[in-house]
Amino acid sequence: MEKDRFIRFALLIGGVNKHLQRIKIDNAAEIGIKGVHAFWLYELYTHPEGMTASELASRAMIDRSLISREIDLLKRNEIVAVKSEAGKRSYNAKLYLTDRGKLLAQRIGDLALRYQREIDRDIGEEELQAFYSTLEKLNRNFARVNGELSRFAERDQ
Repeated sequence: MEKDRFIRFALLIGGVNKHLQRIKIDNAAEIGIKGVHAFWLYELYTHPEGMTASELASRAMIDRSLISREIDLLKRNEIVAVKSEAGKRSYNAKLYLTDRGKLLAQRIGDLALRYQREIDRDIGEEELQAFYSTLEKLNRNFARVNGELSRFAERDQ
């Protein structure tokens, strides 16, 4: 039924997210990082030219302040290095992986590929392409709706 579709969607996405978080937490602990760091390290690995905290936050769809708080831990553990260009403010500094960070990111990539192959099993390439295309559209629509709801909430206050 159409009216039940949103609930079904929410339950399924919640379940997928729960499983994904468990995978991130278990594997991150095994390699000595926090689950939240795994995606960041892989993103930095795929951007050897470096990324600012803002760019990384945008890609991860999270608040920049979370990255800012966690970067110090990654720096202390010699996983990430921060380099700012002359004349630029520190919040525009680029984040780079150290050699240790690159090794961790490679391991994360290998683990992700292993999981992806297992999770994608029995799903055809055409189905996967349609799924990801639809999921991207849903993500954009949710962002739009959330933006509209935020404006309504601000207006009603």
